Amino acid sequence: MSYQLNINNTPAKPFNSFKSAPKVKKGYMNYRYHNSEAVETHTKVKALAGSVLGAGISAAIVAKTQKVKLSNPLNLFKLKYGVKELIAVSSLSIIGGVIGGMIGSNKKKEKMDEGVFQFMNATVPLLFVHPVTKFLENSKSLKDNKIARIVGIAASLLVGMKGAAVLSNFINDPNDKVPDRKLTMKDAVANIDDALGALAIAKVPFADKVEKIIPLIFVWCGYRAGQSN
Repeated sequence: MSYQLNINNTPAKPFNSFKSAPKVKKGYMNYRYHNSEAVETHTKVKALAGSVLGAGISAAIVAKTQKVKLSNPLNLFKLKYGVKELIAVSSLSIIGGVIGGMIGSNKKKEKMDEGVFQFMNATVPLLFVHPVTKFLENSKSLKDNKIARIVGIAASLLVGMKGAAVLSNFINDPNDKVPDRKLTMKDAVANIDDALGALAIAKVPFADKVEKIIPLIFVWCGYRAGQSN
């Protein structure tokens, strides 16, 4: 059997074309925990612009349904956010961010996948928290028990986030060909609205005021999806 020789007349390594184990591990961990590669500034700008536009459109729709005039921009802080409003704002913000980030990009699949992840992470926990909150409010024994309500909301929030991750990974990769996208601390930002609800129950000062910045939270989610690579 003959081997290819290099200039030093020594056998060439047959596996030179394969990535080293550390590189493979790094790529695996980057994908799993969403450690982004360097993103071009113009991609960040387009993702942010698209997300802001999506949030603006959704806020205008919510304002119209609530008969709030946006001729005064400060009226944005008068909008009330229920389940339908939160889903509308989150979905349009994320769609806008993904579309903006996809313009001129060769990472469209990655952005679509992250958009699915961000949308699920923003909405599925809400669908868990809302019925639990309603149950606690209608329970005579638990209605005035702040600790029980906070624990109930926190538990349903965590279950919802885990469920959102499992569901989005299945949608993006039904045949399980790539490592699952795992939740990170940054992903928890999308659920600040639910966390603020728990703080409001506990009578934490300013919790209800901070809730007014919910559109900005979803702009962040849309931006993350649009600049994902």
